[in-house]
Amino acid sequence: MNVCKRFIYTLFLLLTGMQVMAQTNHPVMVNVQLNPPYSLYLSDYAAPDVQRMQVHILLKDLTETNYKCRLRLKIEGPGITLQSRTGFYVSPILINGGEMLTLSGPDLAPYFNPQNLFIQGLDNNAFTKNGAKLPEGIYKFTIEVLDYLRNTTVSNQGTAMVAGFLSYPPIINLPMANTKVDAMDPQNVVFQWMPRHTASINAAFNVVYKFRLVELIPENRDPNDAMRSLRPIYENMTEQTMMVYGPGEPALTPGNNYAVQVQAVEADGKDMFVNDGFSEVVKFTYGEKCSVPQQIVAAFAGKNDLKLTWNATTSQQGFTVRYRESGDTPSQWYEDNTYLPQAVISGLKPGKKYEYQVKGQCIWGYGDYSAVQDFTMPNETMTKGDFVCGRDPNLSRIENTKGLEKLKAQDTIYAGDFKVIILQATGSNGNFSGEGQVMVPLLNFADLGVTFNNISVNTDKRMYAGVIELAQDNREQVSKDLSQALKDYINKLDGLLSEGTTPKDLMTIDALQEMSIIDKLKGWDELDAKTKEALDEIQDKLKDLKAYQDQYPDMTPEQRETSGQQIAKDLNKAKNALADAAKAIGEALKELFNLFRRAQKKVRESYTESELAKLKSTLDINEASLDRVISRQRSNYASTATTDNTQEVILLGKVTITETIPDAGMQANIAYVDAMASYYKQLVILTLAKENLSETQLKTITNNLKVEGYKTVSEMETVATNKDDAAKDKLVDSLSKALVELGNKLFELKISNGKQ
Repeated sequence: MNVCKRFIYTLFLLLTGMQVMAQTNHPVMVNVQLNPPYSLYLSDYAAPDVQRMQVHILLKDLTETNYKCRLRLKIEGPGITLQSRTGFYVSPILINGGEMLTLSGPDLAPYFNPQNLFIQGLDNNAFTKNGAKLPEGIYKFTIEVLDYLRNTTVSNQGTAMVAGFLSYPPIINLPMANTKVDAMDPQNVVFQWMPRHTASINAAFNVVYKFRLVELIPENRDPNDAMRSLRPIYENMTEQTMMVYGPGEPALTPGNNYAVQVQAVEADGKDMFVNDGFSEVVKFTYGEKCSVPQQIVAAFAGKNDLKLTWNATTSQQGFTVRYRESGDTPSQWYEDNTYLPQAVISGLKPGKKYEYQVKGQCIWGYGDYSAVQDFTMPNETMTKGDFVCGRDPNLSRIENTKGLEKLKAQDTIYAGDFKVIILQATGSNGNFSGEGQVMVPLLNFADLGVTFNNISVNTDKRMYAGVIELAQDNREQVSKDLSQALKDYINKLDGLLSEGTTPKDLMTIDALQEMSIIDKLKGWDELDAKTKEALDEIQDKLKDLKAYQDQYPDMTPEQRETSGQQIAKDLNKAKNALADAAKAIGEALKELFNLFRRAQKKVRESYTESELAKLKSTLDINEASLDRVISRQRSNYASTATTDNTQEVILLGKVTITETIPDAGMQANIAYVDAMASYYKQLVILTLAKENLSETQLKTITNNLKVEGYKTVSEMETVATNKDDAAKDKLVDSLSKALVELGNKLFELKISNGKQ
């Protein structure tokens, strides 16, 4: 059977080749086949893993066996010729008559070796050093078969053409050049590029992309120069044509300029691209810097306190205030964070001058600090002075000292550049004491309470002597999150108590200031016992530090070193205890939120959206019915005189009519009110039970819930973190009931406010 198939195949070859045989006397036929992608590297045509070139040889003489032959290769291009040298050693190729032999890969390797080629039109050394790469162009490959012993040609010329050109590098689509990319939290920037080699017949190269990102420093630096000379802040290889630059990559700074470039690279390192595969450099700006707070005003707020207020923009979500005692040798900067456009700096020393700055925090990061401003705290014995800090001390003094006869509520006086509305006052003939509100036009608020004692006011209603002090803020006005406040303070302690803290380092810590901050933190109602104990411990160690600082000048070097090491060790231990307690607060709150969400789900099962839709439909029907009654009665009462048996009725603000009682109008009104109450009450309850409430909203709701059997949130957190599933289920039931009760109260409050 195999012999028969071989005979038929041989006969077919003979028949199909009769015309060619009639035209030539060559005993051997050769055919060359080149497969894309076409390469300019000679070694690729002899690579063992691919068959970019195949040579098919047919010996026509059917009686011949094991005929020895060899090949001659010739490559012709634009002014370039490469041809096999005569006589270089190569193993013979054995062919049998009537059989087609196919050569590829390693069979052709000796013929593509540059050492076995005679090269014209190229620098032989440079060609070899460059990896035997041909210049771009169109090339003709020719193969001839030679008799191995006589070295004579025994075949036709088998030819094939190759268009060998380098591919173009990719084009960056996102971001577009010289545009601004939105800064997001968390960081998320999409880079995308379009490959330009895929449309070529050479597109099957194994290509990867090298992504490079640099920051432009200074911001107006030429991006091409920066890309060549600066170390990239991020570099990566990818097979994709896009890159998502997320929170795991180095953070970009809002408002700064950056440059990006992508290089297409052949996986084996071969030069297959124009410009070595480098795309154009694209410059972009990442977001905007958070704006600098404006119109910063400082005011004396007590014996050791200073209040700062400033203008905030809608994008600013938080602020950092830093301050220090100024002078020839200023102290270190102290920082405090706030979520309101105001802050009170406590623990300042009378008669000392302080510098302060404020910077804003937007969702994408912090901006720059404001310009340095200063304030001199009044001396303890000070009895005269202006209300406001920041006012130019060189302004001329007020010359009118004729005292105002009376000062009463709602009068307005001026202290420095500020307008003060008097709430109550005592005294006469220019000397007054009392309370008021300061008006700061630039800040657009009038709710800063002030107190004054024995101030002097002239007939122009200007204060020319005395001090007006800001009343202390209520703690309820501060909306700073407890866990964040603890985290910030722990980070601050980490900075103050770094590894290897020396006695000199301890002397730079303002122990009194830190104890004042601890007092503020201990004022939180949500503080659990463990955290409060940790704060007390830190405060005790700060007292030890203060005593150490006072005794430092009288200590020997050995005493300073020994005592300092112990205090630093104790402070670090207390700080770690606070960190553990703060972490427990966050975990307990998360567990409580999990139970709260279970309670929300339970409420949603009892108060469904479908039932809400039915109540809305009922409300719409009753409102339409009421509108018809109103319309009908309006026309009736327009032509009918009012009798004694009547009463004035207001129908929910729709219209005031005079109607005989009882009748259809009153019934329609009652039905409408009942339907409205049912619908809006359930709407409020379902709003509280929404699935997508943020943690801030959950915390607000939780703090306002009156849960049966629990007096504080801490008690509920204790249940949420234990392993008693029955107690947790009971708490879920109580939370769901409390949610419904809160919804009812909110609805009743809304109705009450509407009546008022």
